Amino acid sequence: MNADGDINILNGLIGATMDSARHYHKVAGNVGNPRIRALFEHLSVQRKLIAEELQDQLVAITGNPQGESMPSPHPLRLFGNLRLLMDYGYCALIDEVERCEERIKAKYERALLDDRLSRLSRIVIENAYASVQEGSADMHALKRYPHAEHTRTERMEQW
Repeated sequence: MNADGDINILNGLIGATMDSARHYHKVAGNVGNPRIRALFEHLSVQRKLIAEELQDQLVAITGNPQGESMPSPHPLRLFGNLRLLMDYGYCALIDEVERCEERIKAKYERALLDDRLSRLSRIVIENAYASVQEGSADMHALKRYPHAEHTRTERMEQW
């Protein structure tokens, strides 16, 4: 087992996952549609739980309650400024969220392909990745949501 490889990979995934949780939380607080707000809040909580599981694995490896996670001078930003995109409407926001979800999924996929990863860390990351995939599928379904259930004026309501 290469503990340094696990530590680096886990730290990167924790940063990306917390970035998505923060952005989902910020956007949820500004969305007028209760269904969309609930989904964003759910995804924020889900991502925080995923990050905690990854952090627990990091603690198991390092034996240090703080892990060996060092705050980066340049925080990871897989998610753009989603709040700013809200000004451009529902479609622009959802398109950007989908792009962000693809970036976070790709980060998990690269981690799972890394041969430095120990078997136990790989299992934790695989479980986390399954949850990330579910969230990504929820976002993809959200893109279809307005076409199926609401009129154009309801879809484009101001947030």
